[in-house]
Amino acid sequence: MMNKTLLTLSIAGAMSLSGLAIAHDNEANRFDNVEVTIPTLSHDYYLGEGSGATHFWHGSDKDMLWNATGGNDAFDAKSNKVHPQLTAHSKKMEKGVFAYKDKFFQVYGYGLTSPMIVDGDEGLLIFDPVESVDKMKSVMEDFRKVTGNNKPVAAVMYSHWHPDHYAGVRGIEGAENAKIIAHETFMANVVKGSMGGTGPALGFRVDYSLGTLLNVEEAGRINGGLGPDFEIREHSLIAPNVLVKGTNGILQAEIAGVKIEFKHVPSEASDEITAYFPEFDLLFGSEVIQGESFPNLHTIRGTKYRDPSIWFPGVDTLREYKAEAMMLSHGRPVVGGAYVDDTLTAYRDAIQFTYDQSIKAINNGSTQEDLIREIKLPKHLENHPWLGDFYGSIRHAAKQIFVGEMGWFDGDPTTLNPTYSVAASERYIAMVGGKEQMMKFAMDACNNDDFQWCAELATHAIRVDLNDMEPRLLKAKALRELGYRETNNNWRNWYLTSAQELDGTIDYSKKINLQAPDLMAEFEPAQLVNALRFGLNAERSQDQHFTVAFEFADTDETHAIEVRRSVAQFHKNYDNAAKATVKLTKPVFLGLLVGKVDFTNAVKGGYIKLEGDAKAVAEFFDLFDKPAENPKITVR
Repeated sequence: MMNKTLLTLSIAGAMSLSGLAIAHDNEANRFDNVEVTIPTLSHDYYLGEGSGATHFWHGSDKDMLWNATGGNDAFDAKSNKVHPQLTAHSKKMEKGVFAYKDKFFQVYGYGLTSPMIVDGDEGLLIFDPVESVDKMKSVMEDFRKVTGNNKPVAAVMYSHWHPDHYAGVRGIEGAENAKIIAHETFMANVVKGSMGGTGPALGFRVDYSLGTLLNVEEAGRINGGLGPDFEIREHSLIAPNVLVKGTNGILQAEIAGVKIEFKHVPSEASDEITAYFPEFDLLFGSEVIQGESFPNLHTIRGTKYRDPSIWFPGVDTLREYKAEAMMLSHGRPVVGGAYVDDTLTAYRDAIQFTYDQSIKAINNGSTQEDLIREIKLPKHLENHPWLGDFYGSIRHAAKQIFVGEMGWFDGDPTTLNPTYSVAASERYIAMVGGKEQMMKFAMDACNNDDFQWCAELATHAIRVDLNDMEPRLLKAKALRELGYRETNNNWRNWYLTSAQELDGTIDYSKKINLQAPDLMAEFEPAQLVNALRFGLNAERSQDQHFTVAFEFADTDETHAIEVRRSVAQFHKNYDNAAKATVKLTKPVFLGLLVGKVDFTNAVKGGYIKLEGDAKAVAEFFDLFDKPAENPKITVR
């Protein structure tokens, strides 16, 4: 059994900033005497051999094989800029194919998600395509190479609406002819998470939390927490055609000779579905168990409240199957009933503990600031192999429970309408004797390894002059030092990406596009028209009141947007009089939305026809703004 390893790293160096030296004694002992534990279940791991390195999954060796395909896309070298625990986590992410009973295959290490492929009598069943078309092509190529299986695809399941569970689907040859299985709310959630809601904000915040703008290197992205990385180079979607309906709904099916029970289990996502194979006693737990990390009860990239009081009973639903083996969207398989039960029980207990203890503390008057310091997992859970602080974190989970249950107000009335942050910074700077003195305090904090305080003080100096590079560089340095000490990938990535924003080295060319054309092509015309309302300019439209309808010739439907004094109301299946009607097809409308079709040229070419007041159409589009291209997150 592997229990613990002690790693010691040391470096030395110095940095000069605007003529002032920042000593780096901290680098000499950044990870001195850091104890790296590789926690185990209450049972032994099975250690299997893979490509010259020891590779293991959780549980027994019964009916399980590991076939290494070579390589690791995570950064797994020891470095003084990477927490040793995070390095150990990366070493788990070698590419390969797990095979259970020569029937269930998990293709692991190719992206944030590790698809499961089931060998059916007449075809393959594929669960959760990885997040990019090119990655999914590699998954299929290596699966077929390892197994020699050339059967066509019979079905694809999307466990939920997050893109790492569907976006690579067109990397599966023949997927467009397969059964595509998801919950009935899947498409509505995809729309809201892309162009029909907070999609633009989620897009740039995903880049910060998952490190997509960072290079894979010791000073950059290390791994994705749940897999080696999360990079969407080609985003695709095929709309579901088989739906699991209702809350906690069940769909019994037999596909390609394989009996399956699909079940709706709200948890990490509201539309989460799982799959159980009764003939083989195997459970595909989707992301109800999120991976080999503490769950993201809240994600710092932004999301609706993920209610833990709903999530942990969802895990209990999986426990009721008493499965002998379990594969998941993220992480390696678990083999053996005792091992499955150990993993599920520990995971649900960690969620309930975090929720119950947070509520207890809130009832005793604790605020968000208190919760991040007070709520700690008991040792037996903290050291469990599926509960490391690599993706989700109890630190930001407890804070979100306060917000989810109580709202943002902490109870101190001075926080109801606090002094605006820029004005407060100006006052703090004046109070300490000027900007130069504030910078001296910040430098002193950095020299004393107090990087959080250094970053906070430098922020005041930045706010009064966003273009002054001296405090920006100092804060960037402090954030990098905080990031290098982190085990949690989301925190580390945000620290390091913000540092690049501050020092001007950020590369937006690698950003994720959550409004990719292939994705939007699957949306219904009504969803596309409705999404326009989120771009309305309130000031320019405050004295306007008129309606423009959009008539789609290819789908024989008409929808409209009524602009009514700073509000854009969507009217589905509109059949009233409009000031103007725009007649076109869905592909042309989609082209307008993504900037591939010029409106004037389309009218001249006959692709768009106008009825009614043509001037009103131009006025209509002038009332809408596009989302900011690269909004500042840290420099503000």
